[in-house]
Amino acid sequence: MTVDHRTPEDIECPSVELRARELAALLARSHNIPADVHRLPSGKIVISVYYGLVARLDDACRFWWIVPVSEERDRPLWTSAATPAAAAVRIADHYRELRTRPLAHLIHGGYLLTDVLLEHHEAAAPV
Repeated sequence: MTVDHRTPEDIECPSVELRARELAALLARSHNIPADVHRLPSGKIVISVYYGLVARLDDACRFWWIVPVSEERDRPLWTSAATPAAAAVRIADHYRELRTRPLAHLIHGGYLLTDVLLEHHEAAAPV
């Protein structure tokens, strides 16, 4: 596994959407994993990879996603990567792990793109 020790400040970010598309392209080209890039109403960018595997980009162009629950860990864990290449390698590992699980289990307990969309719509809803 590759460990990226750079901080977001070390990396110049040309465009959040460009970085997201770079990650999606790396997943497709290097790992044969389809991924979709979405712009939320809030302007934030997310990359939908699989049920329960959705990555986000923060304003510093750092990728964030939830690591699936495993036998060693009984709850999800947020993790991040500073570069598209590092994110692609780690997300590909999580994708392969999720593909071994029953889909019904993932839908019931996973963090889905719809959850991300609802968070952003609720945050923007008038009080």
